[in-house]
Amino acid sequence: APRGGFRLGSDAMGGEAQLPPIRVRDDPGADNLPRSAPYREPVELACFSKSRHAGVTYDSSMLKQYARPSVPFDLSEGFDTFRDRDRDVARPAALDPIFGALRAKGVEDKELAAADVVTWRGNFAKLLSTPWNNREPWHMECEAVHDVLVLNVLEPEESLAKERRRNSDPARHREKLMCYWGFSFEEACTGGSNKYAEPVDCLDAFCAVVRAGVGRHRLVLGGEVDCWDGEKGGLPGYVELKTTRVMDAHIQVARFERDKLLKWWAQSFAVGVRRILVGFRDDDGFVRKLQTLDTLKLPGYAARHAGAWDPKTALNFADKVLTELKELFGSGKVPAGSRVRLEYEPRRDKNEVRVVLDSAIPDFIPAEARHALARAA
Repeated sequence: APRGGFRLGSDAMGGEAQLPPIRVRDDPGADNLPRSAPYREPVELACFSKSRHAGVTYDSSMLKQYARPSVPFDLSEGFDTFRDRDRDVARPAALDPIFGALRAKGVEDKELAAADVVTWRGNFAKLLSTPWNNREPWHMECEAVHDVLVLNVLEPEESLAKERRRNSDPARHREKLMCYWGFSFEEACTGGSNKYAEPVDCLDAFCAVVRAGVGRHRLVLGGEVDCWDGEKGGLPGYVELKTTRVMDAHIQVARFERDKLLKWWAQSFAVGVRRILVGFRDDDGFVRKLQTLDTLKLPGYAARHAGAWDPKTALNFADKVLTELKELFGSGKVPAGSRVRLEYEPRRDKNEVRVVLDSAIPDFIPAEARHALARAA
């Protein structure tokens, strides 16, 4: 089929159709970068807390205060009682609390009237890092409701299968332990004298809802916040907590700055978290050093390496995806009320994001949110 038209896939009779793909920049890091799509500084609009016992509450009850731990300390502590979530779930992050937090704050209609995109921070961070992502697949679902793009979190089957193998294979015990170390680090940095007194539970979380923007798109993003510094209120006081292996060779430092810092920057920059506390651990899971990084300075570390990531390319690509989605839904090629799935699978083709119109995608937008979007239109 000619470019710009429908390409019916093998599942077309079952309600799927391949739409024109979104091209991924082929040469990230080139010297002739276009002017960056402007990013508007995030502003916190609302918040909510999540826990296993209380569900979602529209307050800051789960916002934990940072309490600097003494090093060294063992990240494996508490692993035997760790309460994980079910990781064999294709849609693990419902959008309800993002809309609900705006409603509880009394700003839902106002903010949705100005919004172009509503989603979780993780989806936007995936877009930012895509031009350099050569390994990790991502999917997300999208519907346009009164010209507002609503993007839903969707785990690729490849990722779900990987989690199933990890959970069913006793030989992968160390993989599960290393995944726990990140949650344990949060407990060690926020639990104070009572740390590990109760089982570490990955469902306990505090989330901020922010207004931000890239290019001409105004964003409403929900994102988890690890802790606050106990001093500054709101976004200036929030701190992201991360762990990584102690580095003892220049090549390890280069890989860290070129690859891992991209993910960290995308996650924190998107919602306005300006500090990242890093716990450097050894292979046995003992944290040997703590260091605070400034989110806005991370691109400078990456810039020392050839072919490294940069904010301009990241923001331009995210802006491009949102622009092409807006144009697609406004073109009449996608019937009103229909949903599409974005599929980026770099091991198969790292040069495009597939766009699939699929009638089997379930409705992921809460009814109250639909009413609010209609009122705000």
